[in-house]
Parts: sequence; structure tokens; C-alpha cells
Amino acid sequence: MGANRLLFTNRAMCFGAAVAALFSTAAARAEVRIVALGDSAIRGYGVPEGQAYPAQLEAALRASGHHVTVTNQGVNGDTTMGVLARLDSAVPPGTNIVILKIGVNDLVNRHVSADVIAANKRTIVERLRAKGAEVYLMENMQQGIVDRTDLHVESSRVPNSTRWHLTAAGYTIVVRRTLPAIEALVRKAEKRR
Repeated sequence: MGANRLLFTNRAMCFGAAVAALFSTAAARAEVRIVALGDSAIRGYGVPEGQAYPAQLEAALRASGHHVTVTNQGVNGDTTMGVLARLDSAVPPGTNIVILKIGVNDLVNRHVSADVIAANKRTIVERLRAKGAEVYLMENMQQGIVDRTDLHVESSRVPNSTRWHLTAAGYTIVVRRTLPAIEALVRKAEKRR
């Protein structure tokens, strides 16, 4: 009787472990992977990483019931050429969505022409789509809040400078504004799973 009970217990534990492994594997497959790619505006210059746009976006999407991971691949001072150079390492295979915010450092700090910036962005987007990722192009992150000094890390704005970064409260506004479009992309990725 004791041996049968031990055998039953061992089988039950193995079955339980197999079921847990099956569900954890299914959950990992169901996770939507998002990469936020770009410059200091994505990185969150001047705020803790947990308060930057990618972290706040992940929290908002999870609060809406989505199983997502948003990876912060923002690099302070980055350019379109920099993103092109690090694209494969920054966006691993299996990434479902890429949020791209890049170009201001090209224009302001490097004096790259708008045509070259646009061509580089097109190439980035083409390469991302070839990897199977949906792309959300964030053209004007600070739309409607650029003149609000209370939403910026720096105390004053210097003309023709990239030194004008959002606070955590500023990122909260950007998340609220971009959430509907990004959530639509998340739902589309979830349906494909």
C-alpha cells in the first residue's frame, strides 16, 4: 500500500510539473515583445529607467491586461546611422513591435539633411518589417507639451539644442497619447499567436 501511494504521489508530481511547464511555455510564447528604439527621448535622459517611456508603456499595457515586455533600446545622442549600425543587436529575433523615435540628433547636432534622415528611417523601417516586426514611428514625442517647462528635466530650453528632455510626468502624457495605437498593434500581435 505504501509503495502504491509513493508511486501515485510521484506520478502526480511529475504530471503537475509537466502541466506547469506546458503553461509556462505557452505563456512565454504568448508574450508580445516590444522594443522601444531610439535616442535619449526613449532612454529617458534625466529620469530613472523605471519612469522612462518604455517602462511606463509596459506598465500601462499590462494594466490593460496584455502580457508584454517593453525593452528600452534608447541610446543618448543616437542618430539614424547609429540605429542602423546596432539594429540587429537592439532588435532580437521574435520582436513583435518596434517603437522608433530617432532623427533629432542627426538634424540638430550633426546637421544631416532631412532627405538623408528620411532615407535612413525608411531603411530602418524596411529592415524591421523584414524581421517580421510591426513599426510604430514616433515623429513628434513632445507634441502639445514642448513648451511646458514643468514637464522637462532641464530648467530652460536652449534654442537649436537637443537638451530638452521629459520628466516622468511628461512621459505619462506621451504614454496616454500613444497607448491606443500601440495597443492596437499589440492586439494584432496577440491574434497571430
